[in-house]
Order: sequence, then structure tokens, then C-alpha cells
Amino acid sequence: MRAARLHAARDVRIDEVPTPEAGPGEVLVRVRAVAICPSDLRLYQDGHASGVVPDHPMIQGHEFSGEVAALGQGVGGPVVGTPVAIEPSWHCGECDVCLSGHENLCRNVIFPSFPQRDGALAEYIACPSFAVRALPESASFTEGALIEPLGVGIHAVRLSGAQHGYRIAILGAGTIGMCVMLALSARGVTQIALADPIAARREWPGELGASPLGASYEELLEAGVEADVVFECSGDNAAVEQAMRLARPAGRVIVVGIPHPDEVRFDSTVPRRRELTVTFSRRSRDTLDEAIDLIASGAVDLAALPVRQYALDQTAEAMEATAARPGDMLRAIVEPCTTGRHSG
Repeated sequence: MRAARLHAARDVRIDEVPTPEAGPGEVLVRVRAVAICPSDLRLYQDGHASGVVPDHPMIQGHEFSGEVAALGQGVGGPVVGTPVAIEPSWHCGECDVCLSGHENLCRNVIFPSFPQRDGALAEYIACPSFAVRALPESASFTEGALIEPLGVGIHAVRLSGAQHGYRIAILGAGTIGMCVMLALSARGVTQIALADPIAARREWPGELGASPLGASYEELLEAGVEADVVFECSGDNAAVEQAMRLARPAGRVIVVGIPHPDEVRFDSTVPRRRELTVTFSRRSRDTLDEAIDLIASGAVDLAALPVRQYALDQTAEAMEATAARPGDMLRAIVEPCTTGRHSG
């Protein structure tokens, strides 16, 4: 099969590699859409993931969808040909952390596209059957690939305890910030303020009802925003402290963005004097079924998120477009296989 492999920083090549097989308990997925995540971009740019260096040319990509190509021993479905979405955080189910209900923090987690496990920027990938779900008939493969970031948003909102009547602020209107907003809206939360420096990225949340909108957290402060919960979704190193300044006394800050580099510093005066609760959100936990239900019911419309589509041999272009952060694109979508059911 063909695969886009990262040989070194900014060195992506289309290679012929062996097609995986579905082992016991696995589903072989023919990959139809892969969304490029900022964590993919960082490995592409830096040649390592938070200091972990690939020991072989890496296949990246963990936000993906496709169709069932084969079933391994002991797997009864979904049947071959079924369009599917995949949760890419594959927990062991046996360690103490999994048994405590925190599968997203599994001590033995397998995460495709994080070294040394290959990801989905290839024609096929084998996945554990517990991580595979049929897509709603109305959903495209692009929407299927975006179910993973929607799960991140759902998990962050669950951690926050936000509900109708809460005042919310979101820093960052990228894919994760928008998925947090969609998850909040599905819960009936309507008072959502948002800041993003890219003007075009403020347009869509404005159409969804976010107000006030600002280019920076200072503009939200000037507008009188004092939130019960603030979601930091930008990944900017200064944004954690900015989120704290937007939170009301006894409020909560949910840190969803991944800073680059991996270091955050802040003045402790504000969180100490306001007795803030700061929670770091890690990927998602048991969100796949809820995300699919929200799409099937029409409560969440992932098709509205602006994307650009690329062929597999344009993977490097998709990475560079992600780095440029254009206002009219929240995710670059790479399509390893393009025949059949629509991708976007």
C-alpha cells in the first residue's frame, strides 16, 4: 500500500509499505479521510514529539475515518464496506488507571501517529474493534475524521461541568475551540464569549451565537467578560494565565490546548486570590458514541467546519497549510483513498 512517511523534519515521502492485516480482535480500515492535527504538525516540523524521536520513518495521522476492509478473528462487525469513525486512543483496559475509569490516561496506551506507532496517513490501518463505530448515513468521511476532535471537546466540557446558565469564555477558535463550542451548545449553553487573533476565525462562531468576540483576551476583559468556565484551546504559552484573568472568583479554567514548547509560566496571584480550579484535559474519554449520536441527531454539524482537501501525495502541502493557519481553513483533510462515498 501507499503511505505518507515522515523520514525527518519536513521530509515526507510517499512510500510503498506492506499492507497490514486485521489480527484477532481487530478491524482493517481502508482510510478515506485524515485530518491534520497540530500535534501532527509539531512532529512534522520538529522531527520529534515532545522529545520522543521516531525510530523509523513514521506514518502520521490520528484523526481519521474510512470503511471496513476486513475483520479479524473474533470480530463480528461492522460488516465489510461499512463507513466508520475511529477513536485513536487505544487503552489496555487492564491497568489500574483504566480500571479506575480513566482510560484516556492508560499506562499502556497505544496512540497511532505518536512514536513509535504508525498512524493513518496510508491506504489501510488495523484498529482494535472496540475503537471502531459505524458512521451515521448522513455523515461524510470528512465529518468522520473530525469526530476525534469533537470527542476532545466533549471530554473537556464534561470536565468543566458547564450547563445552561453558565457564562463561558473560549480562547482559540481553531478546530478544538469550535468543537468545545459545539459540545457546549449541544448542552444548552448559550452565553459564550470567544477570542482569536485571526479575524476570519471569529466569523463562524459569531454566526453560531458567540458574543462578545475579540481578537485577544484583553478585548473580552474590556467587554466585561467574567466567566464561570474558561476553556484555553489555543495552545499559546501565555494563554493559560490569560484564561485565569477571565475567570470569576471560584471559577474554573480547563486547559485543552497543548503549548509549544511544553512549558507554561503564570503569575499565581490571580488563581490564588480567586481560588480558581485549573484542570488539564487529556484527549477524550468514552466520547465516541456520544459524538456519533450528536451528529446523527443534527445537534452538531461538523460539515460546517471549513476544511481543505488534499491527496495523499500532497501530505507535505497539507502540513504546511496547517502551519500557515489560514482563516478559511480549520483542518487540512488528506484523502488516502478517494473512490466511492463522498469525503466532504
